[in-house]
Amino acid sequence: MINTCPRQPVPVDGWGREFLVNGQSDKPRSSRRRRCFRGLALLAGLLVGALLGEVGVRFFDLSPRPLPALAVGYYEVSPNRVLKYRFRANTTPEQVESAGDHNGFRINAAGFRDVDHVVPKPDGVTRIIVLGDSVTAGVGVEDVEATFSRRLEGLLNRSKIVGSVEVVNLGVGGYHTLQEVETLRVVGLDYEPDQVVVGFCVNDFDWEADGSVVDQIRGRLAPDQQSVLLKTWRSAGWLNDLLARSRLLFFAYHRLGRRGSFLDLEWRRESRSGHVGTPFRLGMNRLQELANRNGFGCHVFLIPAFDRPFADYRYSELHERARAIVADLPAITVVDLLEGFQDQDLAAAELSDDGLHPNREGHAELARLIAGHLQPHFVVERPQRR
Repeated sequence: MINTCPRQPVPVDGWGREFLVNGQSDKPRSSRRRRCFRGLALLAGLLVGALLGEVGVRFFDLSPRPLPALAVGYYEVSPNRVLKYRFRANTTPEQVESAGDHNGFRINAAGFRDVDHVVPKPDGVTRIIVLGDSVTAGVGVEDVEATFSRRLEGLLNRSKIVGSVEVVNLGVGGYHTLQEVETLRVVGLDYEPDQVVVGFCVNDFDWEADGSVVDQIRGRLAPDQQSVLLKTWRSAGWLNDLLARSRLLFFAYHRLGRRGSFLDLEWRRESRSGHVGTPFRLGMNRLQELANRNGFGCHVFLIPAFDRPFADYRYSELHERARAIVADLPAITVVDLLEGFQDQDLAAAELSDDGLHPNREGHAELARLIAGHLQPHFVVERPQRR
């Protein structure tokens, strides 16, 4: 009888000779082994590459860098529902267990990182209130005299364009614009300001710019979840954990990731406050109202991020949005300091140690640029004729 069944394929050895293993071909098994080996080799290569990348980022200390955990001892919960939290008045470094990037911070009796100022304003003094977040407060700058607000006071007084100038710093780390203007309303107006300066940063469009500071103050976040660059750029908890542990992933996420989500926040409803729009727009509207009611000048300075060269700046659209908002408010002037930094051909990496906060050199340049804008707004005092 003739066997009509198709002949089963048989494997071939290294010499081209066919052989059977247990009566079956070994080709499928060999193919699976090869695929498995290639997969393991690829995985091993990726792991080695990731390890080398992690070592490289840490060795060269590439920016942006994760920020230290919040120095919780410097803060307390505020009864004001807009502010949510504030600096703890009269706090010194000796009273704080872990200062983090708040090294050298001394909080005055009014609850701000500044020298003490008397209320009300003395006769013959021109007062400037400076509002802002951790950049204005001088995070990363140990000596308060090196912050741009203190340098600004010195520059204006040395220019002798007006009598005595006093600059009052009301910056608080993590505040967005609406919180900053609320600080002006509840505290700053008592200082009788002649001019008000607002330091804008790129996260001021976001309601969560404070990075969950209140949760940190109340101990709801683990220490490794308190190290953030900008809270909004991080989403799921598992991703936060990875970003907190891997410098390579942190570097790639913040250098290569898209930042367009900020622009969508203009129309986002914030569930806890019920407001529609960004805190920057709402803050500017309230600042306009306060300026009209109290007669002080208002100046918004757009402070750039320092995470890459200014020639390759990637937040220009955010600056354009901020300028467009302020353009509709006649009581407020807006100055984009990015142009000043670009004109000076300054290297961003030399002006910041973490890509976000200016260092001593960065604060010195901020003071120079702001002083150059403010000087024409002062009325030169001339001696009266006898």
